[in-house]
Amino acid sequence: MAARLCTRCLPPVWLCRQAWQGQGRHYRAALCTELKQPLTIQEVASRPVGPQEVRVDVHFCGVNFADILACRGQYQEKPPLPFTPGMEFSGAVLETGTDVSTVKKGDRVIGVSNFHAMAEQCITDQKTLWRIPENVSLQDAAVLPVSYGTAILAVDHRARIQPGETVLVTAAAGATGLAVIDVATNVFLAKINDAFLHVMQRKSTGKVLLSLK
Repeated sequence: MAARLCTRCLPPVWLCRQAWQGQGRHYRAALCTELKQPLTIQEVASRPVGPQEVRVDVHFCGVNFADILACRGQYQEKPPLPFTPGMEFSGAVLETGTDVSTVKKGDRVIGVSNFHAMAEQCITDQKTLWRIPENVSLQDAAVLPVSYGTAILAVDHRARIQPGETVLVTAAAGATGLAVIDVATNVFLAKINDAFLHVMQRKSTGKVLLSLK
């Protein structure tokens, strides 16, 4: 299950937040400088945003299994050392490029990045950002992109589930499993098999059987 990393709540020795002071300043980021070793916190020089890019003040970021694999050199994508882990985040827009039209300064957003999110700031393309509804907290929103993106990819694009089919979700207690249940029931209108759910609750198998109407 994806964990949440709060860049505002960590002790100063780990990640001390600083107010944004404009282009050319430094910010703190967690860096993987050596595989299979603890991350280090270092000052990183900021760069200008491109025309389609957005600079985000990161409040929370998800800690996913892919981050662990990447830091061990076992992920399919192997970013060159040193790199900043973190694939999903939430925060507030600090700055936008000249051609950005989807968000504006001050907007609360969630986003995905190619291993850049475990930092006080993150620059990403506007296409990988989404505004957060007012009734959703930054903390909850931070762990939505990877788990729900994976769920939609699995259920819709890969499985291509159709009415009348049955969906078996294994490891349904994890972030992706719970997201698959949510997507299947609320987007594709699947119905939970109550008998199987009863057995699952008794045996704690971590599996849920969904039947599409």
